[in-house]
Amino acid sequence: MEERDEKFRQFLSFQVNRKVKNLYKNFLFILEDINTDGYNISEEDFQRYRKRILDQGNDTVRELEEYLDSFDIKLK
Repeated sequence: MEERDEKFRQFLSFQVNRKVKNLYKNFLFILEDINTDGYNISEEDFQRYRKRILDQGNDTVRELEEYLDSFDIKLK
């Protein structure tokens, strides 16, 4: 793979990861808002939901990395 193509793949990977992480960070902010807006989520439930958001976000990032690795990306 040419250096230029590899740099593009790294850039694409970085951007996809950044967007997915921003998405699940926003889910965490929403969860915190729900918890502080009087919905009375127990600390145990809050931590369980938080862990699920983080786990799903991290799993998504890993899966997308695997998909990107299966492509041969070339620039024109």
